[in-house]
Amino acid sequence: MLETKLFRVDPLNPDEEVINFAAGILREGGLVAFPTETVYGLGANALDPEAVEKIFRAKGRPQDNPVIVHVSRPEGIKPLVTGVPPLAQKLMDMFWPGPLTLLFPRSSLVPSVVTAGLPLVAIRMPDHPVAQRLIDVAGVPVAAPSANTSGRPSPTSADEVYSDLNGKVDIIIDAGPTNIGVESTVLDVSGAIPRILRPGGVSREELVEALGRVEVAEEFKDGVPPSPGMKYRHYAPCVEMYLARGDSQLQRKTILAESVRQISRGKNVAVLASSENLPHYASFQRAFPGKFLVIELGSRQDLSPVAARLFSSLRLCEKVGADIILSETFPVTGLGLAIANRLERASGGREIEDPSRRPLRVLMVCSGNTCRSPMAEGLMKKVWADMGQPFPLEVISRGTGAVPGLPASQEAIQVMKKRGVDLGTHVSRPVTVEDVEKADLVIAMTGAHKSALLSRFPQYADKIHTLAEMVPDKVKGDVSDPIGLGEKFYEKTAALLEEGLKSLAARMAAGEVPLVKRENGEEGAPEGPC
Repeated sequence: MLETKLFRVDPLNPDEEVINFAAGILREGGLVAFPTETVYGLGANALDPEAVEKIFRAKGRPQDNPVIVHVSRPEGIKPLVTGVPPLAQKLMDMFWPGPLTLLFPRSSLVPSVVTAGLPLVAIRMPDHPVAQRLIDVAGVPVAAPSANTSGRPSPTSADEVYSDLNGKVDIIIDAGPTNIGVESTVLDVSGAIPRILRPGGVSREELVEALGRVEVAEEFKDGVPPSPGMKYRHYAPCVEMYLARGDSQLQRKTILAESVRQISRGKNVAVLASSENLPHYASFQRAFPGKFLVIELGSRQDLSPVAARLFSSLRLCEKVGADIILSETFPVTGLGLAIANRLERASGGREIEDPSRRPLRVLMVCSGNTCRSPMAEGLMKKVWADMGQPFPLEVISRGTGAVPGLPASQEAIQVMKKRGVDLGTHVSRPVTVEDVEKADLVIAMTGAHKSALLSRFPQYADKIHTLAEMVPDKVKGDVSDPIGLGEKFYEKTAALLEEGLKSLAARMAAGEVPLVKRENGEEGAPEGPC
């Protein structure tokens, strides 16, 4: 393991001794992490294939993911390319130095490892005094992807670089936080119509104004991607992340409803919010202290702060112990296209489902599914409706040994009718693995029912409980079977269930009941280097 040295410098007037030392490391084939105006980069001599290989090893980066070459002056590209198309020259004159990367036909001087074997090389000229001075003094072009573990949120501070790459790089130059916060725009001008391969710090609108017509490339899936950030999962935090869609108000409502659901499961929720929606989350924060954190990204009217704070906010969610991140989405004009791209990749495209189409699911289980569990089903539905909760609840009942198609017992029908619950259309059903899999919470009437469920469905043990376990202050032990004992005993059973389920519903609404929900049968953090 390397001993990583950290040097702090003035971003506008960097220490020449530090710059000279870091430039020497680059010339000798070492790795230097340095600031640009977009994010921190991990640099190596672009003309030294062994040095560039070190970048891939340090980051854990796939070899078929090309890297961008950085120069300090426009004329620095001449040895690296076989020609400069007029359109590229126009863009260089307009946007360099700055967050625009252009693709050029590469010369034989550029090692194949830099371009992943492709005939085009990606080059840009960063607009940061430290980056420009470092490259200038090094006297070599610098290959530099973002200075993070591959797939993680890109670093916008030296501390974030250190967190990911300490012991893997020679030097980290700390010049404070970066300005733009998202990577450069990658533009391919080799075809008839220029194509944005990766949206970034130069907006589509700016390019359209300069060029007249610009396309945005579709997502790339197979083969070697022509640009970084097109093929692999990028920018991903180490916890689950979901996006809210729709207008600002709908996003807020969706996030609040999903937060109730997640807190009920015992999760700590972090929300990435617009300034406009921030006040609407305040009462929820007071209701769930320590369980519900809101991080302000910025205004929908000015997306520059949103871009600048995005990656650091994703990392902050991890630091504060969030189990799940729920993020608003933003307009896709200007920097919004790059923000949308980063959010989409960080979340893996996962969206918060419309609460009206994604109810919370509770499964009630007894033996024959003709008295206790259907009574519990009907009562839980009524209790929840009476409470006026902000998201829907779906309750079903099943039996561990049920004969399909039997009606509810007459006594059960009668005692439920007194409580405004109709069991006249109920038919019995045996419990199936699909029933248990889809449920967020499984309530067994007795310990024997729970044991039967655990025996048959051990993979779902964390969601199976007896009613007494959930509300021990209201239900002591098993809910006994009233079958054959007359209406008086049914009345006693119904009263016990009603009191217990009112308590359970209140605890669920207050976020005191851990529920276990799996998407596609799985739960956990998204795939990534965490």
